[in-house]
Amino acid sequence: MDEKDFEILKILDKNCRISYSKIGDIVDLPLRNISNRIDNLIEKDIIRRFTVQFNYNSLGYRHYIGSIRSPEGTHIVNSFNELQLITEIYRIWELINGSLTISLFCRNAKHLEEVINNIIKTGANLSSYTETRIHFPLDIPYSMTDWRLIFYLLNNSRAPKKEIAQALNISEKTVNRRLNRMKNMKLISFIPEINFEAISGVVPAVISLETVGPSKQIYLRIKDDQLVKYWRSAGSVSPSIVLFVYGKNLTEIYEMYLNLEKRKDIKKARLTFVVRNSENSTLIEDAILEKIQSG
Repeated sequence: MDEKDFEILKILDKNCRISYSKIGDIVDLPLRNISNRIDNLIEKDIIRRFTVQFNYNSLGYRHYIGSIRSPEGTHIVNSFNELQLITEIYRIWELINGSLTISLFCRNAKHLEEVINNIIKTGANLSSYTETRIHFPLDIPYSMTDWRLIFYLLNNSRAPKKEIAQALNISEKTVNRRLNRMKNMKLISFIPEINFEAISGVVPAVISLETVGPSKQIYLRIKDDQLVKYWRSAGSVSPSIVLFVYGKNLTEIYEMYLNLEKRKDIKKARLTFVVRNSENSTLIEDAILEKIQSG
């Protein structure tokens, strides 16, 4: 991978349904080059699939981020593999220091307690967890057609509208109208699922920032900083910012981290390197399918 590939990932992360020709205009590369680069990212398993994010609260789930360490004398691989079997755990990231960060869904406090007990049974030590906010409108409902679209797009959010229409037995006009509604009202985002293990040529890392004041305005200022090279941002409970950054080597990443750490609007900064990751969306798929069938 090179910087152009990361630029393409950044564009796809904002909206992976964007056309290749528009990506080419943004990064100043010909259409064939864009197509070849994205095909290469898929073939090398860097892009595992094109999927979607939406308001999981509308399915009755609350979202949590937790940190896990393996007990002394055990290997992190054991925990990583066993945690993948817990269906409520949506994502797992293994960090270079040997710890794991997990993303999980629970319906209520009792359900959360059950999941924590299942985590403990694997031998892993859940050192901390916090509820997070995925920033989608809470008071705008999804229609049954929206849910059917989301279910179809979970494993291929770049699917052509004609293909979606045929699969769902609705018109292309309906597909176009519902997708535009969800996108324009920010009810959904189309993103690629990235495999950190497969990335080569540059170093990927995660920088977590605790901000002094509201994180949104501070993020917009960081966004204009040419020294910070990131391809994805993720928010949790404010005030915080999470940036997925990249650089030529460890030194460049560390300089980026120091540049952010010394800012007056940053209270605390944390740098971690992601070794590998796993994603399991079966819980969400089952919940959507249940909603569709009951409707």
